[in-house]
Amino acid sequence: MKKPDEIMADYLLKGGKMLSKACPACGSPLFEYKGETLCVVCAERGVESTEEPPEQAGAPAPEQKPAVAGVPAAQSSAVSALAGELDRTLVYLCERIRSETRPDDCLVLMECVAQGIEARRYL
Repeated sequence: MKKPDEIMADYLLKGGKMLSKACPACGSPLFEYKGETLCVVCAERGVESTEEPPEQAGAPAPEQKPAVAGVPAAQSSAVSALAGELDRTLVYLCERIRSETRPDDCLVLMECVAQGIEARRYL
């Protein structure tokens, strides 16, 4: 079975665009691919999500739990801000990958994305 970062790399190479939104089922970044917004990890694994992300469903976002159990709200807010910044950085790195012409540099960037995705799971 492919690792999530391998699946996402495949979709980036196919022209998919990584978004700053996360899949509600597995936490991986959502992708825009062929005009559709989807979780490529869940799609590859044959997992069907019955619920759309709140932004797409037109419903207000559900109340979020603190990012870390037992952490005061101010710190939880900082963790949320860090997660958002990491998401933006991942999107930026993916944009750089798309325009990179040197294979070695592309590989370095893809490894950075994989590490960023792994770090994102802890936030």
